[in-house]
Amino acid sequence: MKLIQRLVYVWRLFAKVISYASFGGASALFSCIFPIIFVLSGFNKERFKTMSRAVNLRWFKLFVWEMTVLGILKLNVKHSERIKDIHSCVVVANHPSLLDVVMLFSIIPNVNCIVKGSLGKTSFIHNVINTLFIPNSLSFEEQMARASEGMECGESLIIFPEGTRTRPGEPLQLKKGAARFALHSYHKVQPIYIGGNEKIGLRKHDKYFSFHPTERYHYNLDILEQIDTKKYSSHPNPAAVNLLTEELREIFESYRKNDPENPANLTRA
Repeated sequence: MKLIQRLVYVWRLFAKVISYASFGGASALFSCIFPIIFVLSGFNKERFKTMSRAVNLRWFKLFVWEMTVLGILKLNVKHSERIKDIHSCVVVANHPSLLDVVMLFSIIPNVNCIVKGSLGKTSFIHNVINTLFIPNSLSFEEQMARASEGMECGESLIIFPEGTRTRPGEPLQLKKGAARFALHSYHKVQPIYIGGNEKIGLRKHDKYFSFHPTERYHYNLDILEQIDTKKYSSHPNPAAVNLLTEELREIFESYRKNDPENPANLTRA
């Protein structure tokens, strides 16, 4: 690695730490702001959620902008005109890195997601998390009830059906939860493919102080065509869940195999 490349690499590591620190600081700040939003909402829970999600959207946009300016990442959204149609959908995406949910929250308004139950118990913004998001510590029936309630008000729900970050070089293994949610709620599925280069330092089990050796992180998001779950209505529920899960797996695998920046494709080339 040449001297200039080493200096750029060190800068990106430093900028990564700065970004994480600013994100944590902003989280602490918002823990103080959200009670004010609750007062401004007239103590109306639904109005509070709408106002808070509008703040969240701008917060995540600002965070992505910060990382872009610092030279950490580059975000590109293909078929962005389809974002306006994301209402009351189950948003399903592959999960190559730690920042995937940040990218999705920065482009999709009025969106919910399922988070680790521990965040709702120990985080200093636990009250906000329990109000705005759905803890995975709840039973499936409780999660479904909260998701359906939000979808009736136009919210969309983000689910990563892999359940954890993708292991590089391994086939996608999708769990059936996303399909169960979509079929149970009778809402459309919005697949989003998250592509780009290798997310070294953001993958599962990567060292915190690591980064791509030669370039910034490239996040190429493709807003794919929505899937109408009504086409599975003639199938028994277990079969419909399996069919929808397999359709999603085939979609993501197809896009991954044709992703020009996918490390596996570069190796084959």
